[in-house]
Amino acid sequence: MMSQALPKEVVVIYNKALMLSNRGDFDQALGEYRRALTMCPDFIQAYNNIGEIYSRMGKSELAISHYRKALEIAKNNRVLLNLGVEFYNRRDYNAALQYFLESLSLDEDFLEGNFYTAMAYFNLKDLQRAKQYLRKVIMREKKHEKASYLLAYIYYEWKQYDKALKVLENIREVATDRAFFNKYFGFCCYHLGRYDEAVSYLTVALESNPNYAKYKKYLKGLTYEKKVKELGDIDAKIKEMEERLMGNHASLQEYTRLSMLYIFKGEYRKAEELLLRVKH
Repeated sequence: MMSQALPKEVVVIYNKALMLSNRGDFDQALGEYRRALTMCPDFIQAYNNIGEIYSRMGKSELAISHYRKALEIAKNNRVLLNLGVEFYNRRDYNAALQYFLESLSLDEDFLEGNFYTAMAYFNLKDLQRAKQYLRKVIMREKKHEKASYLLAYIYYEWKQYDKALKVLENIREVATDRAFFNKYFGFCCYHLGRYDEAVSYLTVALESNPNYAKYKKYLKGLTYEKKVKELGDIDAKIKEMEERLMGNHASLQEYTRLSMLYIFKGEYRKAEELLLRVKH
């Protein structure tokens, strides 16, 4: 971010302050930044970094005042973004939006400015404008995970499941939460009538959740009587679902529910066979 021509001594002090800040020594870092400002009062980056430290310390008012001091010297897209984030974190999305848009007026390709503008519009329930800015983010960074999930969510809300899947494809290889990705992908496939894929993705999502293994082990350890007490009359529920499925007009949701009832009862083989039946 440093763009000013600075004396060598100020640069040394600035770099020392950065190092202190990065290791969490905020008080000493603040002291070094202030020392730099006594030598160079128009040092925008020092004011900005002091603001960032106060923000990390939870002192929002002090952060805002230092960002504004920086902006009194000159407009800067990074400072405008940081100022907007303070208001965003307070859920004052209208105020935040004005700073995000102003940051884009200085650089329309500013990636974080576009992303936060989208987030502000999203929280203001203006999904159409949120979509426009998210697409700008993804055009510049195709595998931007947060932007992709949010854009997929908007398409999902609009029932444009094919577009949601196309966006999710961008992050197939980089998605950090595999269970969440597979669940999202599976539900999109389900709504598009791609039931084989839906079952496959939703099954992977279920089994990859660490809580699934714990819950399955827990259920295995329960006596049948305790299962009935916790889950109700399992046999009656299974009989009801099996009769419904005999007509061969059952939905994927009903197949899934019956398979889970089998798991609850401990009949894992039946659950597995039912899933295979749905897949084929």
